[in-house]
Amino acid sequence: MSVFYFIGVYLLGIIFAGTWLDKVKKQTAHIQQMNAYRLLPPSFTAPMFYLFLTVELVCTVFLFIWHMSLVPAIGLTALLCIYTGAVAFNLLRGHRDISCGCGGLLENERLHWGIVIRNVLMLAFVSGLFYVHPYVESIPWQMNVICLLIAVAVCFIIAVGQEVMLFKRKWINQFESFIEGDQVK
Repeated sequence: MSVFYFIGVYLLGIIFAGTWLDKVKKQTAHIQQMNAYRLLPPSFTAPMFYLFLTVELVCTVFLFIWHMSLVPAIGLTALLCIYTGAVAFNLLRGHRDISCGCGGLLENERLHWGIVIRNVLMLAFVSGLFYVHPYVESIPWQMNVICLLIAVAVCFIIAVGQEVMLFKRKWINQFESFIEGDQVK
């Protein structure tokens, strides 16, 4: 059981580290994406962005050092609830043509209910890892490295899967426009 716990913790750590890095690299774009949600006054968007960025960094560091202790559990739960609520609220308002602003592996060009479902599943994952945290036994550092490598491999598979799906969507769109073009002639 300990091995699965560590793989899960490292998987979350890698995902949130990737989102944090993406947001740091593209700060202006992410602030604009937050403004597109139209939930905060524009003057509050930048400070909230930096607050979220700080919480993501602290949670990521804690995940890699102290695993799913109280701090990352509370921080990730709060972030995921805020992000999920913002996406759901915009979907209910009919605002779908904005990027989710998730960053990294989680980025989506448009809002959809799949993002809400994914975030709810991540919330359950965080809760489950926090619940079992006190019962997990330490493992040797070699096993920790193996767990980290497995988590990296899973992230790599997710990234490749997303690229394949993006390519497939573009290919289908091109094929449909080609077919529609032939019908017009």
